[in-house]
Amino acid sequence: MALDSLATPLGMDPGKPPRSVNPLRGRSGVVVLAGLAVLAAGYVGWTLFMRGGERGVVAVIQRIDAPSTPRKDGTATIERAEPPAGRSDIASAEADSGVKVIRQNGGQAPGGVVIKVPDAGNRGSAIGADPRVSEGSAGGILPRIGEGGITPRAVYAAAFNAGAEPKIAIVLTGVGIGAQGTADAISKLPGEVTLAFAPYGRDLPNQVARARRDGHEILLQVPMEPRDYPDSDPGPHTLRANGDTRANIERLHWLMSRFPGYIGLMNFMGGKLMAQEAAYAGLLEEMNRRGLVFLDDGSSRDARTAALAEKIGLPVRIADRLHETGGGKSLETQLAEIETIARKKGSAVLSVPALPANIDRIAAWQRDLAARGLVLAPLSAIIGK
Repeated sequence: MALDSLATPLGMDPGKPPRSVNPLRGRSGVVVLAGLAVLAAGYVGWTLFMRGGERGVVAVIQRIDAPSTPRKDGTATIERAEPPAGRSDIASAEADSGVKVIRQNGGQAPGGVVIKVPDAGNRGSAIGADPRVSEGSAGGILPRIGEGGITPRAVYAAAFNAGAEPKIAIVLTGVGIGAQGTADAISKLPGEVTLAFAPYGRDLPNQVARARRDGHEILLQVPMEPRDYPDSDPGPHTLRANGDTRANIERLHWLMSRFPGYIGLMNFMGGKLMAQEAAYAGLLEEMNRRGLVFLDDGSSRDARTAALAEKIGLPVRIADRLHETGGGKSLETQLAEIETIARKKGSAVLSVPALPANIDRIAAWQRDLAARGLVLAPLSAIIGK
């Protein structure tokens, strides 16, 4: 019939029956099934990492010219596997993954090599995550308190030998938004300067990892609802003053999953939220539950930070000075004031936007700080103490 041709695949003669094709026959079928086993094994490896298991991921491939001795290619270690007696490398992977593979005519799994990929330091937002204090979520890696009570604020704290000198913590905010400004903040300032990254920059995990390699301690800035919201809008996933608690926690989790490696959080705006005890308390409790610290930048006089944090035991600090672009006081004046506060109280915290002029001024100011009897310190050496 004429309609038969419409049901016939293009390129086939409607007068001839189609040839039966078994996609699992021959060598190609073996490779396809082995590939499926590899994917399953990879999934198992990733699951183990997210649950605190071994950090490596093992993948198995078929290779005819596999080296007989171990070698490295710069990104992975390639070596001849030593499978259990009577089993090839792929057979071992299949058994470990729990996938049952049936081959035609009872064939055996082909030989192969094992490529051990380095730990999660090369996988997206997991770069720099310590599995002891990390857990997976739908959005990415989240901080957590690990076994034995180990906390992210302890694991990610910068090394610092505390002395008797008055300590000053400089927290540079808005890092990660501009590539040049971020590079200058990391390279021009000493490692004792704490960097607060905004959650909206590009390539944040790599930027944070580089900053930590250079000795900088890291905070995550989280957008909080200001009094004139939405005229002043801190950005996507803003934590809301009158928002549902569950919705606010979900927003907080999205923000916290942008990159790992921070000791805690600090606010960006937030005058309205931080004055609302019910909404604010739930967020501070979540931070404490995950082993973090919190820095209040001091922009809101009505903030309930100190009172709420004391109730739950969350380590907090309210910045002694906040430098605002176009504000009444120059950075020069505030640096002088922060020195006076440190001498009087033993420590002081100054929050400064990561602008080129501010970076250059801080770099020059800190050079002879020790000669004035003061020491630059990461925030962890001051906060909560």
